[in-house]
Amino acid sequence: MVLDAATRRAFAAVDWAASGLGAPEGWPQSLKTVLEIMVSSRFPMCAAWGPDLIFFYNAAYAPFLGARHPAALGMPMNEVWAEVWPDLQPLIRQAMSGEATWSEDQHLVMTRNGFEEDTWWTFSYSPLRDESGAIAGFLDICSDSTGKMLNARTVETKRARLAESESRFRALVNASSDVVYRMSADWQEVQQLDGRGFLADIDGPTMGWIEIYIPEEEQPVLRAAIAKAVAAKSPFELEHRVWQADGAIGWTLSRAIPVLGADGEIVEWFGMATDVTERRRKDEHLRLVVNELNHRVKNNLAMVQSIAMQTFRRAEDMDQAATEFSARLVTLARANDLLTGERWTGVDLRGVLLEAVGSHSDDPERLVLEGEDVEISAKSALALTLAAHELATNAVKYGAWSNAAGVVTIRWTAQPLPKGWRLSLAWIERGGPPVVPPTRRGFGSRLIERGLSAELNGEVSLTFEPEGLVCRIEARIGIEDGI
Repeated sequence: MVLDAATRRAFAAVDWAASGLGAPEGWPQSLKTVLEIMVSSRFPMCAAWGPDLIFFYNAAYAPFLGARHPAALGMPMNEVWAEVWPDLQPLIRQAMSGEATWSEDQHLVMTRNGFEEDTWWTFSYSPLRDESGAIAGFLDICSDSTGKMLNARTVETKRARLAESESRFRALVNASSDVVYRMSADWQEVQQLDGRGFLADIDGPTMGWIEIYIPEEEQPVLRAAIAKAVAAKSPFELEHRVWQADGAIGWTLSRAIPVLGADGEIVEWFGMATDVTERRRKDEHLRLVVNELNHRVKNNLAMVQSIAMQTFRRAEDMDQAATEFSARLVTLARANDLLTGERWTGVDLRGVLLEAVGSHSDDPERLVLEGEDVEISAKSALALTLAAHELATNAVKYGAWSNAAGVVTIRWTAQPLPKGWRLSLAWIERGGPPVVPPTRRGFGSRLIERGLSAELNGEVSLTFEPEGLVCRIEARIGIEDGI
């Protein structure tokens, strides 16, 4: 909950446990959101929450309390306004039943500073709902109309001012997201923006906000969406990239509502924006997985064809060849199970490599594994299995296993870390056809160099030496899922 320093000090002085609400950090998000909106507003607001209607108010409301400020914060509302409670209670019951109330220039005899005084108030009680949808309290947007009544100010002026405030508040609530902002009628100027740590804050009118927040290539789409909303006087909504407060590029879903004046023209815009960066990242990851799956299916078909050719081209006993062919297909299936497994708590690195590449060679002596026993997490195993699968497929198609003499050596060392290992692994091919560096990198090479680097948070390099391909991996390998 984002509060200014003065409000935080006032909250710290209250025994919230005695109020029945408990510590502020444990309050529901619905209450926190209402308080943040209320505290940041310069219009007088108060709210009551919970079975005892615990009382909250902002700085603009404090003068209405007189000598009761600041002791009124955190008290039951019927104790704060005891002398006018009979007048207020029917309206509060109505709001707590789900029906918003409105009172204009209501006369109340208050004792705020040790003596009775005549006051007039214009206010609106609006129900507040918690996360379950149940009514948990109400919000009071109010103004002191005593001066107007005593000085014969027009009712229309006060009503228009309150109507404008309520319209802004409704627009703010309807936007329903995290970052809160206000825009000028033509969107050329941002009036205020509370970035909530996601975007940089703006406290006053600022021109050129698009260049501050929006990457250049994203600006034409944003400008077109704004122009369409302004022309139609309809809500603006767009999911787009944005510069975050930390300087990185993120994604946001932004929605804003136009506030119309008495003449029907747009006065300003209230909006909110949600940080959807993590969802977009997961979507991108899912697309990569789908692309990789399609690629792997094609590789599997090629691998089945290669296994069939290696098995049957020199076969004299077809029954024996069929048995060998079936066994190799089972091994290939186990390697695919390894790629899609989700329930491991830890597996042996040597076993991972054997499962991933063992079915690719028709001669066990043409695969050499050199390294100590190392237990790794499922996530690390899946990443290494994918890389080994791609390397083995390439070796069968073009490298050391594409002839009758080539050998693949996988050599690794592991240094212990608090939650895993610092792994140095080399895939070395020798004895195959002479190697010529490719003119372009295919999907498999990109998946190994980029995808594996990202998954393991390490470095991966492919070297096309004349004697054979060499792949080197330097990475932090976890022993627990998620590392």
